[in-house]
Amino acid sequence: MTHLRKIITQWILLTITTFAWAQASPHPVWDLSSNEIPPELQSGHIERVNGTITLKAGAAFAVPADAFKDPKNYTVQVTASINEFVENARFTAMKKQGTEDSGFSFSMNYRSDPWYARAVFTVVNNVVMRSNGIGGKSGPKLNTPYTFTLSLRDGFASFYIDGVPYKKCYMEVTPNNEPMWIGRNIDEDKLPMDVTISEVKVYGPDFVYTSDKETEEEHPRGVVAGKGWALDVPQVEHPEWPKVMIYGDSISMGYQRYLIPDLLEAHAYLFHCVHFINGHVPQQPMAEMAASYPFDAIVFNNGLHSLHWTPDQVSDEEIYKRMSQLAQSFKKGAPQAKIFYLMTTPHTAKRPAPNQEVNALGEKNDIVIRLNDISRQVMQDEGIEIIDVYSILADRLELASGDQYHWKGPAYEIISNEIQKKLRPVLKIKTP
Repeated sequence: MTHLRKIITQWILLTITTFAWAQASPHPVWDLSSNEIPPELQSGHIERVNGTITLKAGAAFAVPADAFKDPKNYTVQVTASINEFVENARFTAMKKQGTEDSGFSFSMNYRSDPWYARAVFTVVNNVVMRSNGIGGKSGPKLNTPYTFTLSLRDGFASFYIDGVPYKKCYMEVTPNNEPMWIGRNIDEDKLPMDVTISEVKVYGPDFVYTSDKETEEEHPRGVVAGKGWALDVPQVEHPEWPKVMIYGDSISMGYQRYLIPDLLEAHAYLFHCVHFINGHVPQQPMAEMAASYPFDAIVFNNGLHSLHWTPDQVSDEEIYKRMSQLAQSFKKGAPQAKIFYLMTTPHTAKRPAPNQEVNALGEKNDIVIRLNDISRQVMQDEGIEIIDVYSILADRLELASGDQYHWKGPAYEIISNEIQKKLRPVLKIKTP
């Protein structure tokens, strides 16, 4: 009798445990392993074998729009393996965008060199946000499954790859009735990647995605965006603290990791836009971005991505015009802010040997000097103060990274310190 009671008790416990597990693990509302793909949601040649789909030569398929019943609460997971590296190619794991500024997409590109040209692109309402590529310097691996996850809660999107958080958006995704395409690039002129899709799952609002790789941050950051602009922003817990916006290219990504903690320690917030002007200046979006928060100071630069602005391609007058328009956009959006222009850093030579430091300026440095000279005149005419880090780093070439454009950590710390020398009196915060 005792033995029978023990068996019954174990059965009850097993039943309860199984029920609890089922309750905690909701079934997907759409699953590649069990749902059919309608013919109208297939393009190109779709190879489906043993529950997996191989996409070649730009083939794509989509999850039906009716799988997203609650437009503000769902989770999507796509697991894909890259079959072949194709230079300058892109794989779009998710694309649920309409012709209007709505929906989202999640994609990655491939470049063999330089490594920092490899990127992950997250798009919300047609606003593009860029992160470092999978694997960093090592890059992604062939025939290795990567799981792309979008978690949408109350309209706010968070993006992950293999559980690692890539972007958290502090703006609502505008819903649409579009299907979600896999393998279809946003820019159709981009070369597609050959990939194998092993899993696609869509969960409803009863599923809450969590990742043990998402640690509790002391000072969390996310993204706020508008039409034509996006800002990496802090979680503002002290609205009274001074606020600084920086605008720049990958050089700003180098020095911001020193500037953010130093300003936080001084009770000030840093907002960051990674962007550059390649030709046309989007004046209205730049002004709207500058007006998005009550900034006390703005530091901006536009340089290394303009090294193709040679005299035979872009005249001095045109460069003056573009830089004036950029400066005036920030002044219009933030008339209350003290604005600074950060001089473009030197273009350097490559390392003379793998174990030797850089010891010379690069062949394009004359273009940097020209851009800085014209920018200096613009800023003088606009009443904007200069922060001259060019002169400092031109004498510290041993701090160059060796790729001709970027720098080692100590150089970025120098840039951060030079910026802080100008900011601290304006923000009325103490110098450490």
